[in-house]
Amino acid sequence: MERTPVLAICGSLRERSLHRALLTAVERRSPELLFVGAELIRDLPLLDPDLDTPDRLPSVVREFRLLAESARGGIIASPEYVHGPSGVTKNALDWLAGSTGLHGKPVLLMSASPGQTGGIRGLAALVPTLLALDSVLVDPITVSRAAARILPDGEVVEAGLELRLDIALEEFSHAMAVAGQVVRP
Repeated sequence: MERTPVLAICGSLRERSLHRALLTAVERRSPELLFVGAELIRDLPLLDPDLDTPDRLPSVVREFRLLAESARGGIIASPEYVHGPSGVTKNALDWLAGSTGLHGKPVLLMSASPGQTGGIRGLAALVPTLLALDSVLVDPITVSRAAARILPDGEVVEAGLELRLDIALEEFSHAMAVAGQVVRP
C-alpha cells in the first residue's frame, strides 16, 4: 500500500515536548500517512524576503516547499506562547507563502497544554495565515492538562483523547479524499 504524504509541522523544538508527543500519537494511528517535512523545521532560516528568489533561496526552504507541494494535506502541532502561535510554526508557514504548498489542502491543527485552554489561542492566531495560504481547515484538536493524558513517547493514556484523535483523523482523511476529487460541470 502506498502511503499518502502529509506535511507535518511540530512548532516546538523541544525533544520531549507535548506537541512532538501529540504528532507522534497521530502518526502511530495513521499507518496510511507518510509524515514529511518535520525534520526540516529546525533548519529553516528566519523568513527573509530578500532570500526568496530563485538564485538565493536556501536549499532547505526549497526542499520544504517541494515536500509541501507533494503532500496531500498538513498536520500542525503548535504550542501557544504568550497567547499566540510559536515562532517556529509561523516561520515555517511564512516560507510557504508564494508557493502552492498548502493551497486547497486540508490542514489539521493541534495543540497541547499543561493548562486549561489546551493552546486554543495559539491555534486561533494561525487561522488567518492558513486561510491566506488557501488551506482547508478541519476541526482542530486542543488537549488541556496534556501531561496527564499523553506520554512523551506519544502514548495516549486517556480513552477520551484516543477517541478525539480517531475522529479528527477520520475527518482529515475524508477532507483529503474530497480535496483530491476533480469536480467537472
